[in-house]
Order: sequence, then C-alpha cells, then structure tokens
Amino acid sequence: MARKCKEDAEKTRQAVIESALDVFSEKGFAKATFDEIALRAGFTKGAVYWYFRNKADLVSALIVEYMDRKRVELSENISNGDTLDDLLEYFVRWAQILHEDVRFSKFNRFIICQMEWSEAIVERVRKSLAKQTDWHLEKIKQVLVKSKERGDIREDIDIDMACEIVRATNLGIVFSSLNKFDDKAIVEKVRIGLGLLFEGLKK
Repeated sequence: MARKCKEDAEKTRQAVIESALDVFSEKGFAKATFDEIALRAGFTKGAVYWYFRNKADLVSALIVEYMDRKRVELSENISNGDTLDDLLEYFVRWAQILHEDVRFSKFNRFIICQMEWSEAIVERVRKSLAKQTDWHLEKIKQVLVKSKERGDIREDIDIDMACEIVRATNLGIVFSSLNKFDDKAIVEKVRIGLGLLFEGLKK
C-alpha cells in the first residue's frame, strides 16, 4: 500500500511539473498562477502547494527533471570520447534530441527565451539547484584539457575562456533557433558553427 501511495504521489508531482511547463510556456512565468497549473493538471491548488512552495520551486523542478532525463539519454546514445570530434558529436546529438523531442524543445524555449529571470528568481532557483552541476561545461573542459595534453589544440589557448566561448556559441545557436520557433536546421547550425570554432582551436 505504501508503495502504491508513493507511486501515486510521484505521478501527481510529475503531472504538476508538466502542467507548469505548459502554463509557463503559454502565459509566461509572471502571469502563470498556481490555480491555472492545478486546473491544467486536474488537481486542487492545495495539491500543487503540497509539492511546491512557489513558482521558483516549479522552475527548479523543471530544470532538474528535463536536464537529468536528457543527461541519461545522452549518456546512452553517445560515446564518452575526449577529442574535439567527439565533443562536436556530443553537441550535435544534443541538438538532434532538442529537435525531435517536442516537450524538451518547449522546456528549452521557456527557460532560454521566455523566462523572466529577475535577480530574486535567479537566487531562489540557484539555491535549490546548488547540487546540480553544469555538465555541458564539465564535458567541454574535460575534452579541451585532454586535447591540450595531447597537443591537439594550440598551446596559447586559455582553457577556461575557451570553455565559456564553446558554451556561449552553442547557447547562441540554440537561442536563435528556438526564439524563431524554427529548429529545423538546428542540428546543421550546431555542426557547422561549433565545427568552425573547433577548427580555430586546433594547431
């Protein structure tokens, strides 16, 4: 019985998270209400408050849910290689998932293009995500460090700065595609854009 109750509770929590994504996407963070989220999920507002104290908590839950889910999916579908070619394929695969998964695309569009990131909201979300790591940045740094050790990239390259540039370039391509509601070419844009950047890092 306890297991059944736990499963039901998790289903309810998941339904609230998915409803929040829909309402946030349609109304924006500021205008979305717990009433609307609860109505969309088919529960009372009290049920939403049982799991989440405020909308910032819901945004944190969305980030954990979608990023962790995709981290698992990526780890199952891509090699753990440490060359620039491997890193390019890592981001290309990420772009393919973004293009193919409608819910994941909606999540990224909301977080990257639609979310009203005030200082207070950033601070609330940061606190609840303190244990989350930026695994894109970790992946980039791992590859660049190994590449520099092997002599694949120029010696004058500052690894930390290069990491930020790679991440920012990828984010810019994703933002441009999602903001225009046109992700048809996102895979090719990532392949060409990051490919050109990586060529510039090589000896």
